[in-house]
Amino acid sequence: MVTWRRIQQQGGFIASYILYGIGLLAIVGAAYGRLNSASQQGKAVQDAVDEVTIQLDVLTGKIMLCGAVYPDGDHGQFDARHAFPAPATVDNQAVISAVACPGAPIGLQGLSAMPDGIPLPVSPPDFDEWIYEHTDAGGIRLRLAPRVADGAPAIRARLLRQFPGTAMVDDDELVFTVLN
Repeated sequence: MVTWRRIQQQGGFIASYILYGIGLLAIVGAAYGRLNSASQQGKAVQDAVDEVTIQLDVLTGKIMLCGAVYPDGDHGQFDARHAFPAPATVDNQAVISAVACPGAPIGLQGLSAMPDGIPLPVSPPDFDEWIYEHTDAGGIRLRLAPRVADGAPAIRARLLRQFPGTAMVDDDELVFTVLN
């Protein structure tokens, strides 16, 4: 004969297994949530890296097109790569939207108005507008600074790995060499 006490013991035993199962489900759910969150963060970083890569290709193409369309252009600042823009500012740098090809027949021709029909890209996520730099030694670089100090470290690290010979870090900025 089954006693009331025996039923209570069996009920407690079953309840403990149910609670154990619920605890395991909670642990598995938390681990899956962390894994999903990490993969979402990785996807966001890769999307930003892809965006920067595309913008870098577009801007490099526009700079090269400037020299090809206006080969007789002359920025008149120093004796190197006359057909390419050379901003008349400290360190020969300017935001990309203010850069113009020198010597175009109709005056200075902004990179956004080049005959390729492609507009200048807006700044990539987490970064300020691209900076164009033409050094007096003839080097042409594109600089990208994070909006906040030490910002976007995962994106910067991945870009440095993706462009091993042409990308470097200068203080907080990423510097991409277009021409040496």
